[in-house]
Amino acid sequence: MTNVSFGPRTQRVYVALRDRIARGDLAAGAKLPAHIELAAAYGVAPLTMRQVLARLEADGLVSREHGRGTFVRPQVPAAVLIVDDDALMRALIAEYVTRAGYRAIPVADPAEGLAHLAADPSIALVFSDVRVPDTARGLDFIRAVRRRQPMLPLVALTGDPDDLAGLHGTPEWPVLVVSKPFWAHQIEETLRLALRP
Repeated sequence: MTNVSFGPRTQRVYVALRDRIARGDLAAGAKLPAHIELAAAYGVAPLTMRQVLARLEADGLVSREHGRGTFVRPQVPAAVLIVDDDALMRALIAEYVTRAGYRAIPVADPAEGLAHLAADPSIALVFSDVRVPDTARGLDFIRAVRRRQPMLPLVALTGDPDDLAGLHGTPEWPVLVVSKPFWAHQIEETLRLALRP
């Protein structure tokens, strides 16, 4: 996403179009109306709409083709890696992730999780139980993820916050910690916080 800040009108129109694309109201491959028509529809100046379209293009949501128009780009949903040796817990988190519109990659083993991270660049978030299958291996997995991909958000799931004592004060500390047992809304909010556009 671009870091350029825009005024409230530009931001309002950008968010409205971005959300329509995310919801699928504007399907992949769909041609958008001309920027002048869009400007009239959203009640903004044509220059404002050009800024909105430029930002949508910079964010990979649309492609502007000279002489042809602006088209919605196909969106690959971000993937969420779920590392937990409890099959029921993996399935539950995967259900919440899928319901939120992301692709879930549930795995039972830290080594398998690291293999997925190395092979799949669409992984945008990791949920990891701390005890996978025990605290030492769980912490090793968290350290490995944080060292290899320090910008990748990692959420530690634990029933005992003391399990994370070995990471206190280190760069390997998880971005978020969710206590077990958790509620659906906690996972949903974690997804929103970690993966917001």
